[in-house]
Amino acid sequence: GGGGARRGVAADAVRSELESRSSYMKQVATDREKYAPMLLDLAKQIAGFAPVNMEQVCVFMAEVERRLGFLSDERMVLKGDAFASVWPEGRLDTLREAVARHGELEGLRGSIEVAGPGWGPVRPTVREELQHAVERFESASTGLESFRRGQEDLERRYKAERIPFDFGRVKKIQFGAVGLAKYAMSMVLSSHARLVDAGHSKEQASAQVSNLAETALRFSFRCHQFAGGFDEEANRLFMDLRHLVSM
Repeated sequence: GGGGARRGVAADAVRSELESRSSYMKQVATDREKYAPMLLDLAKQIAGFAPVNMEQVCVFMAEVERRLGFLSDERMVLKGDAFASVWPEGRLDTLREAVARHGELEGLRGSIEVAGPGWGPVRPTVREELQHAVERFESASTGLESFRRGQEDLERRYKAERIPFDFGRVKKIQFGAVGLAKYAMSMVLSSHARLVDAGHSKEQASAQVSNLAETALRFSFRCHQFAGGFDEEANRLFMDLRHLVSM
């Protein structure tokens, strides 16, 4: 009794597996026929695409992805004989990767923009907001270091595929850290000014914010190293804060 029932269940499982596979393969075959003109046209467009900037790459790839989204299974459909020899798989993969890497750099840049939408609401205390700036910097610098480790390889591959990737964004992100340093130093200097306005002597106010000032100075020095220098405003803030610490 029990063995026969188990065999029946196994046979049913095999049959339903074969049926679903066969309906899947039917769908793949239908797609190969239905979308052949679109795919052959797309193959030519991808192979001949000559963008001048990454914005063009992003717009073009959004349209490519929209069209490929019609397929039930992109990889399987494109294994068809009609496409195997003409489909520019390597170039498409590199274009996809370039779009992802472009997005990654955009995300890093946005994450350290104090005035940007990704910064979030200001924390309730200067200490917490300063800590938030430090965390954002650490996360962005780790992400950028990881990107830079593979940069030579990316430059070589993108050049080979004529992809105008903007590696200048790396420098922009590095210099974005100067904005973080200025923000951190300004917060502490403003905090000191508020205490003086409230009637404390400059020395008392300095003593109250000395820990924050030390943290902001150390942090600003890290930003300086990361960015490869400061602008005039950051230099001035740094000197003001050092003066405050030495009071």
